[in-house]
Amino acid sequence: MPVSVPTYKDIALKKRQQRDTQFKKEWLVPESQLPSANTKDVSTWIEDSGVLSNSEQEITSALAETIVENIKAKKWTAVEVVKAFCHRASVAHQLTNCLSEVFFDAAINQAEELDLFQKESGKTLGPLHGLPIAMKDNFNIKGEATTVGIVNWCFKPEKATSDSSLVEMLREMGAVFYVKTNVPVAMMMPETNNHIYGNTTNPFNRLLSAGGSSGGGASLAALSNVIAVSTDIGGSIRIPASFSKVFSLRPTFGRFPTYGARSGLPGLESVNSVNGPICKDIDTLEFYSRAVVDGKPWMYDPKMIQIPWRAPELAPKLTFAILSDDLQVRPTPPVIRAVSEVRKALIDAGHDVLDWEPTDHLRLSEIITKFFVSDGGVHLKKEIDETGEPFFPYMKMYGTTPEMTVSELWDLHAERTFLAKKYLDRWNATAAATLSGKPIDAIIMPASPFPGNPNGKFHDYVGYTSPFNLLDYTAGTFPVLRADKNVDTKEDRLTFYSETDRKVWEDYDPEESHGGYVGLQLIGRKFEEEKVIEMMKLVSKILEVK
Repeated sequence: MPVSVPTYKDIALKKRQQRDTQFKKEWLVPESQLPSANTKDVSTWIEDSGVLSNSEQEITSALAETIVENIKAKKWTAVEVVKAFCHRASVAHQLTNCLSEVFFDAAINQAEELDLFQKESGKTLGPLHGLPIAMKDNFNIKGEATTVGIVNWCFKPEKATSDSSLVEMLREMGAVFYVKTNVPVAMMMPETNNHIYGNTTNPFNRLLSAGGSSGGGASLAALSNVIAVSTDIGGSIRIPASFSKVFSLRPTFGRFPTYGARSGLPGLESVNSVNGPICKDIDTLEFYSRAVVDGKPWMYDPKMIQIPWRAPELAPKLTFAILSDDLQVRPTPPVIRAVSEVRKALIDAGHDVLDWEPTDHLRLSEIITKFFVSDGGVHLKKEIDETGEPFFPYMKMYGTTPEMTVSELWDLHAERTFLAKKYLDRWNATAAATLSGKPIDAIIMPASPFPGNPNGKFHDYVGYTSPFNLLDYTAGTFPVLRADKNVDTKEDRLTFYSETDRKVWEDYDPEESHGGYVGLQLIGRKFEEEKVIEMMKLVSKILEVK
């Protein structure tokens, strides 16, 4: 008798069912009481519905530093805190499909151990004692699965046997792990969709994508004041964060540990993936970032650089270079309006503003794409083919691109370094044009053309973010405004930069995009994490975003 071989759909269904058994019934909202599928905006539904107790609402809305202080002062226990976050994450998932792995029981057990430690020792374990942190799916957490959206990895292995370096470090500081957030296949799409857990939507408008590849983390952070640790290799933190009224940080490689995380492109070092936080408030983002650096990540990861946290000192008046259109894909009207409003606000506040040209951005984005498929897609295609899982349209190049020769790869490395030097020189040369006589402090520009793109229609362009992965500059995102169908009317255009530019214009519908969020990038130099955070604080204070 022939043996039945499970299809990719069978494997994915089994994995999804396994995940769903980990939700607790008392933390789920009955389907009849959830907002209807036609309800686009669910960004405030958790607060408005009263599904959380007053205590749960207070805990899950507090700053991370406040949570840690209240546990230390014994106002809250670690168990109370983690249960509140588990409850809120359960509801957030029901609204946007933002979670992949769920391990509430393990989190509660970990919190109980922390409470016992505090009771017996009279002190807390570390600077993050009892603080729940959501991790992107690719981080190995001992005892949990790491699928990275690949069906063949649903049960291979079924559970990780060790923590990745960042998880190990955060655990030693007292952090509690309770969920992993959803990602696209191999984390290589600008929308968060896979054949295991499906599509994650935008809480401000569920007709729109959460972005990718950290869409699960961005949606969860938008609905809960949690630290969602995410990764970025071409815009994967900044794109979804820009859609979700949250702050984010993409650090320079070497600042936050990466060792031991699982990758769909293992061994790729032509461009490095980095990790950083997505948070609803800038103070929590800074608190987490400082804690990681203070934790001496160079003691955990051999590729980290020993740079302690440095308190930034900003000049009274800063100089910003601003780019609104990269001349390859024109942003949609809400994004253009956001750039215009930020420009005006900075000028009104007395800061110096220059225009920035997208010189070499296209070539930088082309080179990084070539790096992604330099192995001819061999590593990823092997995993995909093993179960018969089909490629999403975004990822067809992983199954069709020929493998690059070593000499071709070396040539691209040399060109990348030449362009990086050219960009550095151009940044330095701005000193001749600024009022201060010093180079610009930062570049402000879109993270994508959209206020959240219509689901399935991001197309094939991440040229607003990926150049800065190749340059390895520190970058963050900050929220600016919501799309408004009455203000952000469609532009009349007869000519286009490219076919993708034409498709983005055709897809833009003011009604469909209404309520979507727009955040912008703030880009500093390499290893300027502290300064970028401080500059985002300054810009956000000027904007007073509602």
